[in-house]
Amino acid sequence: MIILNRYKVTNIKKFKRFMFLSILSISILVFTFTATFNAYSKDIPQFDLVTVQDGDTLWSIASSYAADSNTDIRELVYEISNENSIYNASIHPGDVIKVPMSVD
Repeated sequence: MIILNRYKVTNIKKFKRFMFLSILSISILVFTFTATFNAYSKDIPQFDLVTVQDGDTLWSIASSYAADSNTDIRELVYEISNENSIYNASIHPGDVIKVPMSVD
């Protein structure tokens, strides 16, 4: 068997072993890189920072974002409250709160 008209394979068993290990190593590397990339790109939470204006409520902020993302306002109010540790629904003008963005 001749490869590239330069190199001659003298031991076919060693050549097959070398090819098998080479293909196995490349396959493992590709799988590792693919798995790592997928692990770091899944479900990364994204937030929009909103500065509370006079007259804003959690419900009004959530309703403006729920209309864009087609989600239930009650669920969004709950997520905003949990993310910002708001337990009594009181927000004040000037507060900056994180609003979860839907990832489509």
